[in-house]
Amino acid sequence: MTVLVVGGGGFLGAELVRQASAAGHRVAATFATRPCDGPEATWYEVDLRVGDRVEEIVASLAPCVVINASSGGADWAVTADGSVRLAMAGAKYGCRLVHVSSDAVREWQTGHCPFVGQPDLVVELLQELLVTDPVRRRDEGVTTTR
Repeated sequence: MTVLVVGGGGFLGAELVRQASAAGHRVAATFATRPCDGPEATWYEVDLRVGDRVEEIVASLAPCVVINASSGGADWAVTADGSVRLAMAGAKYGCRLVHVSSDAVREWQTGHCPFVGQPDLVVELLQELLVTDPVRRRDEGVTTTR
C-alpha cells in the first residue's frame, strides 16, 4: 500500500512517515521547505497553493491513502485552499484522505481569527463542526470528527 504524507517534513508528518515505513508501507512525502533525512520516503517538493502540482503528485503515485499533516498556519491559501485542492485530487483518483486540521482555523473562538471578514463557507462549516457533535458524519466511508 502506498501512503502519501503531505507535510512530511514537519513535526507530525515526519513521525507519520517513520511509522508508515516501519509498518511496511511504501511511503511518499511532500515538503515545502526541506525534506527530512532518512530513507523512509520518496520526497516531493510541493506548494499546496499550486493545484496542478498537487494533482500531478497524487495522479502519479496513486496512493491508497493521503494523510494531510501540512501546516500553513494563518496562510489561508495553504491551510484551507490547499487542503481543498488536495481533497479534490484525492477524490478524483480514489484515495482515502486523512486530514489533520490546523488550529489556525479555530482562532475565531478567541477573537483573533486572521480570517474575520472573509465570508467563507469553510470557516462557517468548521465553526458548526466545532460546536456540535464530535462525530459529525459516518457515511460514504467518511467520518468527520472534531
